[in-house]
Amino acid sequence: MTAQDIDTKFGEILDKAFSSDFPMTIHEQKIENNSEEKQQCNNCQNWHQAIQYCEYCIRKYLENNFGNWTSGNNEIDKLIQECQKKTLAPFAVIEWISYDQFENIEYLTEGGFENNSEEKQQCNNCQNWHQAIQYCEYCIRKYLENNFGNWTSGNNEIDKLIQECQKKTLAPFAVIEWISYDQFENIEYLTEGGCASIYKAIWKDGCYYEWNSENQILERYGKQIVILKRLNNSNSNNVKWFQEVTFSFTLGNDVAACYGLTKDPITNNYLLVLFYYDSDLRHFLIDNYHTLTWLQKYKIICYIIDSLDEIHNQNIVHKDLHSGNFLNDAGYSYWKISDLGLSGPVDKPLNSVYGNLPYIAPEVLCGQIYTTKSDIYSIATGEAPFGKHEHDSDLQFAIVNGYRPKIHKEIPQEYVTLMKQCWDANPDNRPDAITIYKKMESSIRQFYTEKNNLKSKIKNFFKLKSFKNKNKPIIKNTQLIKNTKSQVYTFSIQNQPRNATDEQETFDSQLNDLIISNEIDHLYHESIEANNSKKSHGE
Repeated sequence: MTAQDIDTKFGEILDKAFSSDFPMTIHEQKIENNSEEKQQCNNCQNWHQAIQYCEYCIRKYLENNFGNWTSGNNEIDKLIQECQKKTLAPFAVIEWISYDQFENIEYLTEGGFENNSEEKQQCNNCQNWHQAIQYCEYCIRKYLENNFGNWTSGNNEIDKLIQECQKKTLAPFAVIEWISYDQFENIEYLTEGGCASIYKAIWKDGCYYEWNSENQILERYGKQIVILKRLNNSNSNNVKWFQEVTFSFTLGNDVAACYGLTKDPITNNYLLVLFYYDSDLRHFLIDNYHTLTWLQKYKIICYIIDSLDEIHNQNIVHKDLHSGNFLNDAGYSYWKISDLGLSGPVDKPLNSVYGNLPYIAPEVLCGQIYTTKSDIYSIATGEAPFGKHEHDSDLQFAIVNGYRPKIHKEIPQEYVTLMKQCWDANPDNRPDAITIYKKMESSIRQFYTEKNNLKSKIKNFFKLKSFKNKNKPIIKNTQLIKNTKSQVYTFSIQNQPRNATDEQETFDSQLNDLIISNEIDHLYHESIEANNSKKSHGE
């Protein structure tokens, strides 16, 4: 094998290692410097996010160690060092590892991993073959089952649901449990939605974290920040709220991570206990839109659409997709879908629509039922559309008549085409989730096929086909997050949804540019006039 062959092969390995699951996108995101949500390090005095460690001290430790290792390749050394300078957690460190650190090297197969007993370990305790190296899922399940008699929610249906989830547990950190409300301290109100109130809190014991095989017990993480999502009216006889609980417990990796359920002893409302995510897509784009490359944006879309496809494959429709419901943790590159299962408050009128108006599909605004294609309409844009307009019947009427968010001129044409397909007034003309995923995946592959050697791969790793508007300042416009909450709308429109004509379309939707072109503004006001005329005739 020649040196060039080695470079080419190693370049392919880099693509797989650093472009798929490695959190490059997230390492570049900005976390707001809010001391109320952070801890001050006793050593370096910086404000850090995690409770048990300081990312700044970790980075300093790694930087001080740069002289103690080398790969023998300057470009590789630079890449690893840059990654270490942006490390966010002890378990997320990328490093050069000496080959003599490995033992018991065993050939498996070419091209991938096969799921067979040769890859599994036999448990010394129960003799079952388990997948993970450090724990046995069968022993974990047995431990949890033996503990069933030591807790109860006071509700037989909830107990049964949690027990069924525990019987299928695959890992220590994936256990769903009933959590006593007195386990939470420093409970802080964050925001309110149509269906729930959101709080931040400290979970004193923390979630199950690892399996102690010697003592055959699950051990906990210790104090950690979590989100408490109060399900409003869950103390009533209406069981609609139970749907979100079920989905949160059973959909696994496709939705925001859930630790379990608790109950407020004063209001008797139930609260979901959720992983604390650092950002949602709406705020992430406001902070980072001008620094993100198109490769990074496409990867975010792939993560979200892949999860949505899995949800749709289980015949579940979200019904309230918008950029505030896509969540991310700064230590990882993946994005999770939240608020699944509730189509509105439990007391929502039958003839009403619940959702975030700019994201609601036009056919739903006209009284048709939600479908998976309604979700596709909602997911077509990550920005907060129509930020200048009130969320009222005028905007609803305009959307039904073809009014759509503006599209920036610099957006790649293949993505413009895809967005317009997702916004089609006829749901049957919209692509399904797997079609969108394949198109995004194809675009991502195209980025990499343009690079033909190791040097160019590494040098351009963070800047592949980037669009950076250096002539305009990055603006954080509060109007972008105005009127973004989901709510109940009781509008009634008899018209059939339609697309805008070619003359009415415009392509000018830069994220922070709220100036509407004359053409689309004219369409909006035409829609309002037509709506008012219809109202007056009805009277």
